[in-house]
Amino acid sequence: MRALLALLLICLSFGPRAETMPLRIEASYDILKQGLKLAEVNEVFEHNDGHYRIVSVTKPVGLLALFQPETIVVTSEGAVTEQGLLPHHFTHRRTRSPEKNSSADFNWSQSELTLSNQAGIKLLTLPPLTQDRLSMMYQFVIRPPNNRLELRFDMTNGHKLEEYRYQLNPAQTVTVPFGKLRSYHLYTPPQKTQWKSELWLAVDHGYVPCKVVVTEDDGAQLVQVLRTLNTVP
Repeated sequence: MRALLALLLICLSFGPRAETMPLRIEASYDILKQGLKLAEVNEVFEHNDGHYRIVSVTKPVGLLALFQPETIVVTSEGAVTEQGLLPHHFTHRRTRSPEKNSSADFNWSQSELTLSNQAGIKLLTLPPLTQDRLSMMYQFVIRPPNNRLELRFDMTNGHKLEEYRYQLNPAQTVTVPFGKLRSYHLYTPPQKTQWKSELWLAVDHGYVPCKVVVTEDDGAQLVQVLRTLNTVP
């Protein structure tokens, strides 16, 4: 599902490394569609001794919780390098629909990416600095997008590997439940359909994502907004 791929989308940056990187980041988000809150996302990012781990838990709320009471747990772990996060293992798990589970294993020494899902196991060539759907979220925390106007990167969700392209606007303000925030705005170039993905990064809060808007081919929008944020220096 392309919306799930693009949701929370953050891409690689190759600017100077941030002076300080929090040891732990706790962030919560609301997911909305047509103004109606569908789900809540709670995430924890931790790193220590050159290793990182991210856990993201999405739970439906309201009517969606009654009709589709499924929790989604996504994890990513790997190394923290001068180029940013280098994922080693990614998992996407559903509590009620295990047939939709997926995972990705990154063999950097052999440049091989192994994808596992309901279709079976697939071995692909691993492009340099490839990210998974969750690790890419924290690339800007480690590598701020200084002086970048366009970004290209490869990303996997355990089902496939795709290349993404984003353009940047470094001077926007966005209002979310967490507050009014100065932000970097990332957006995809025009597509053949109405599909597009937009992302706002909170400049004064370590470039943590504060808003994501995904517009589907038919014009329907899925919106994710930052509700709470706590960091441990």
